[in-house]
Amino acid sequence: MQLKATALALSLLALQPASFAQTMEKNGLPCVQEVCLGDSLTELAKINWTPAQTTFKINNKVQLTGARKLSDDDLRVLKASFPLSNEAAPFLHEKQFDAAGLKTLSRVTAACDANELFGTYGAGTGAPTKVGISLMPSAADANSQVWTVTSIVRDFPSAVSNEEKATITALLKRQYGKYGAGSLELPSAKPGEGRFFLGGSANFGFGLSMVRPADEARRLKAHPMCAAKPG
Repeated sequence: MQLKATALALSLLALQPASFAQTMEKNGLPCVQEVCLGDSLTELAKINWTPAQTTFKINNKVQLTGARKLSDDDLRVLKASFPLSNEAAPFLHEKQFDAAGLKTLSRVTAACDANELFGTYGAGTGAPTKVGISLMPSAADANSQVWTVTSIVRDFPSAVSNEEKATITALLKRQYGKYGAGSLELPSAKPGEGRFFLGGSANFGFGLSMVRPADEARRLKAHPMCAAKPG
């Protein structure tokens, strides 16, 4: 039974037995196999995203986010946070993205408020994953903002037994120990650093998140397209 649990854990984590103890990271930030904290839209374009759907239905039918028509009031409110919303407006309004949404978001270069949009991939697999991206001010230049991966949450719906969960938890501790997995004694993370947390969206799983700077809201509003706005 232990071998079965270990095999399941390795398959869900997409790791080989010889390498599962090695930390997956890029530029000092943690990763899953397909994406890392800190990645840009370029890296995200390589992933097969689940088409985003709105909570708003027409004739009781689910509507794709990209096809959502916003009211003039919705657009007016949205432009207060995203002056260049344009064709990306439905995705920004619903706080979602998919492959089509990423193409439109690449033309959104200014956010006046803290933000995060979510996309998912791997639906129907053993490790469905939810990724959050934010338009953040550049550390060097408040006039420049970049879409950045700020959170990754992965569920393991196939891990049902306590033994399976314990085996996965042990592997995660070895994989992400430097980011806080299994530790209660890590120093407080600095802005821009990554942290691990145990617990998925709906099932057993884990997450990775980027620590946001305390002055992010102020720096966002310092962008030239936001600085002239009231409030």
